[in-house]
Amino acid sequence: MLRNEKLYLPEDWESTLELSMLRRPVGIKLARSYICSPCRADTAEGVFRNIKAARVYMHYAYVHFQGVPRAPHAYLPILLNDNFEDERELALDFGTRLLLDCDLMLVCGDRLSEGMYGEIVAAVKIKTPVQVFNSSIYDALRERLASDGHEHDHPYHDESRRHYALEMGADELAAYWRDGQL
Repeated sequence: MLRNEKLYLPEDWESTLELSMLRRPVGIKLARSYICSPCRADTAEGVFRNIKAARVYMHYAYVHFQGVPRAPHAYLPILLNDNFEDERELALDFGTRLLLDCDLMLVCGDRLSEGMYGEIVAAVKIKTPVQVFNSSIYDALRERLASDGHEHDHPYHDESRRHYALEMGADELAAYWRDGQL
């Protein structure tokens, strides 16, 4: 595994994440953060990288933020095929319902997809705080929200404490799991 100032993933990061989510304390409601990052890609390998990246974002958020990170696209593509419109709609509906129960949205990665934009607009409408980590995405998002007539001051970008891992895209993160092997 690579280890540097941007990200350290232990060898068993994925199983640690899954066990942590399964072993959450019963009866204690922890803060919930919604991970917003790309899912769709032109190839199956690209989708796989996006799924793995969503899991990395979850792991990072679990370690560095308090509460429970939620990324439906980290697991739903195993069950639902994004290439079939009815299954895509079901996945997007599930994500929107999950978002309604979240306290914060974390916008991760190095690009803004159409699906992400729809989730962000939903978060803005229900007044869920939206934290954007990549400064280019933040600028583009504010412009697009303003041009579409949405509250563009709602998302925020805090450069006082950088979270490099949440700024990186799936291609850059791929080097961190099994030496980039898919």
